[in-house]
Amino acid sequence: MNRRDAMKKPVFLLLLTVCGLHAEPLAIQITNLNGEPTAAFLLGAEKDGVVISTAPTGGSSYKLPLTNIREMTIDEPKGWSLAMQTFAAGNHAEAEKMFAQLGDEFDKLVPLQDSFGSLARLHQFMSLQKLGRHADLAKAMDKQLANPLNFGAHYTEDFVDLEGWALMGKKDWLSLGAFIKKFEDANPLKLPQAPFKRLRASRLAGLCYLRAVWNEEAQKQPDLALMDFHRALTLDLGSDTSLVRLAAVSALRLTDTKITAAPKDEKLTKQAKSLALVCRDLGGKDALPKDFEKYLK
Repeated sequence: MNRRDAMKKPVFLLLLTVCGLHAEPLAIQITNLNGEPTAAFLLGAEKDGVVISTAPTGGSSYKLPLTNIREMTIDEPKGWSLAMQTFAAGNHAEAEKMFAQLGDEFDKLVPLQDSFGSLARLHQFMSLQKLGRHADLAKAMDKQLANPLNFGAHYTEDFVDLEGWALMGKKDWLSLGAFIKKFEDANPLKLPQAPFKRLRASRLAGLCYLRAVWNEEAQKQPDLALMDFHRALTLDLGSDTSLVRLAAVSALRLTDTKITAAPKDEKLTKQAKSLALVCRDLGGKDALPKDFEKYLK
């Protein structure tokens, strides 16, 4: 589903405009339960209502309960389209800066479900995750606890998944293990690891990576970790470049350790070469560490 389409709700339709980055009150068009229209400016929000004014300066502002609103449309913030385009193009370093600024500018809208305030923070956090800045992600998400983000069903999955990456960033292995367990299915066959529940391939790939790190760091089970690193590479057909890079390098590192212990094992050497090729070709620029370039010769 297109994220913009998903932002359209029965009482919360977003009017999209193309703008640049400046903090200004957002224009809002409201239709009350009697069908009467009101044009105003959105100054803030609470879970049960919006704070509006007929003047952009905020004079004579008042709270209008959502229960009194049949429909409302909110103009897209200046700079939103550019930030979304930057994120979609894979320039996550620049996108993170843009969404951090938008998040600051529209922090007062966070209590309103799927508001530009909450969505700006979500995309800022996703940018940090894709950049591999997991410790920074953890700090940013902890800071946001003072003003909890508010999402409907469409965005909740993305936000929940980020919680796992943040736990990894904090190296909170006990909490990460508990997080992973919530997504595992029953294991009546007593397999070395429980299978995951039926989820989207992209979610499964991320969970496999998180469990691999947990197995390696907390459980000291490198073989189980290696299995999940490989699953993270293949489950979503390598569509997430940042995840491919992380999983391929991690799998290659563990395989290299095995080769050091068994230098004549041709099977391991072939696996290392395959991983090096995946990392080079699918992991983005400079994804393959120089220490592993030897496997391409």
